[in-house]
Amino acid sequence: MSADHFENWGAFMAQVYKRLEAGRQTYGDKSFTRPPGELAGEVEQEILDLAAWSFILWTRLRSIKQNLDGAEHGNRETRSTGT
Repeated sequence: MSADHFENWGAFMAQVYKRLEAGRQTYGDKSFTRPPGELAGEVEQEILDLAAWSFILWTRLRSIKQNLDGAEHGNRETRSTGT
C-alpha cells in the first residue's frame, strides 16, 4: 500500500460513478424524486447487505489466518525438534 491513502480516490469515485450510471440506465433518475423515507429504506437494506458480506469475508479471512498460524506453528515445532 502506498503511504498516500488518497492515491486511489479518483479510481474509487470512478467506480461510484459507474454504479450511479448503471442505476440511471436501469431505473432512470427516479431516485432523485423518491420520498426520503423510501430512500432511507433502500440505504438500510444496503447497510445490512454490506454487514452480511463483511461477515462472510471476515469468516473466510479468519479461517485462512488460523490455517496459516497453524502451519507456521507446525513449522516452528518441526524446526525445534528436527523432525
